[in-house]
Amino acid sequence: MATGTKATILFVDDDPDFTAAVGPLLKGEGYDVHVANSCQEARAQLGRREFDVLFVDLLLPDGSGIELACDYGPRAIIITGHPSIESAIRAVRGPVIDYLVKPVDRSQLLRSIDRVLREKPGDHHAGGGDSAGNGRAAEQLLGDSPPMRKLRETISEYGATDIAVLITGESGTGKELVAEALHEARDASLPFVALNCGAIPQDLLASELFGHEKGSFTGAAARRKGLFERAGAGTVFLDEIGELPLQQQVALLRVLETGTVQRVGAEKEISVAPRILAATNRDLSNEMSHGHFREDLFYRISVLEIHVPPLRERNGDVELLARHFLAQYRAQYGTPLDMSAACLERLQAYQWPGNVRELKHVVLRAAMLNRNESVVDELPDDLERPPAWSKHAGDLTPGMSIREMEKRLIEKTLEHFDGNRKMTANALGVSLKTLYNRLRDFDSSAPGT
Repeated sequence: MATGTKATILFVDDDPDFTAAVGPLLKGEGYDVHVANSCQEARAQLGRREFDVLFVDLLLPDGSGIELACDYGPRAIIITGHPSIESAIRAVRGPVIDYLVKPVDRSQLLRSIDRVLREKPGDHHAGGGDSAGNGRAAEQLLGDSPPMRKLRETISEYGATDIAVLITGESGTGKELVAEALHEARDASLPFVALNCGAIPQDLLASELFGHEKGSFTGAAARRKGLFERAGAGTVFLDEIGELPLQQQVALLRVLETGTVQRVGAEKEISVAPRILAATNRDLSNEMSHGHFREDLFYRISVLEIHVPPLRERNGDVELLARHFLAQYRAQYGTPLDMSAACLERLQAYQWPGNVRELKHVVLRAAMLNRNESVVDELPDDLERPPAWSKHAGDLTPGMSIREMEKRLIEKTLEHFDGNRKMTANALGVSLKTLYNRLRDFDSSAPGT
């Protein structure tokens, strides 16, 4: 860190109006701020000196901001004008610690910088794909209901092995936490590397999984290791594996069968031996029957299976989880101290189609609504609104395939939100990328196509 300044910061953004606004603002706060307008400029500056914080736009004129962060490794904050960025951040699990969506204000910038600077090297497991586990994932699987006790027992039983595990469950149930807990039960000192298979463009998947050589394709400015190499003897976690295109399913199967990877553009194969964990919220049996998922790959990744129960099947855990999330937000924002009995009763009566993730968001919003009070006694007005499901349940008929049910649900939800795909994805609890994949699947399988 430079003498007399709080930290050195590199802003990588091709929007001159934005950098012209934030540069002086942060300099006024005592930070040493540098600006680059492209990946090439950023690489040149990163090659000359070290930076404490890297702010980087997701889409740059000559490459990917996330790849830039992964290649050079500074603790990074993604800053972008695209609200759907969260899914891309989850996909890489690299050195990215935070993300902000433009427009941002001074308090957001300073809070994110402070968060980055407070992180100790190697501590940021949940967001750092190559860092070792910190042993806390199992502790975050809160709940005393019978399904949760059974889940923890299964994790303990499967954790010590090297055998592949398929983790199933609805969106928002905590499948990634289960994967991290399995990893930590085996050896938390080894790397845990994760990829969301539904959030990476198809033409970049091979590079993310297997790595690439310098110059192997446009934008490949440096050699990069793929997930399997970075994991070493640790764990590769393939989230939303049901979204993996068939072409990459074939390549993944070969890696699992041979224990070798070949970087894009390379001639030699490299031996790899990580443990494989995969997760999905899709019915892979149904996907196989429709030719969307390879049967041989399924049997490779599902030697053992763990099902994560939805929140509606563990209703007794709702109060425990709500109080836990409220305590987290109270510590961070100074929000109310407790939750009223009436609010807890409403939370327990709700069916939670978005599961634990939805509960967490509801508690945060409730805390913000009641931030000037000592007790949360008001919940968001739209809590009781069904996610475009019960309203259209009459369209479902006995014997209808799950695929057709899914298609109708997506169509009706799109109709409900007047074709707004972002709102539809949020209501269904999936990423925007996943929604586009589903719609493309349905179009390609329609009669006459």
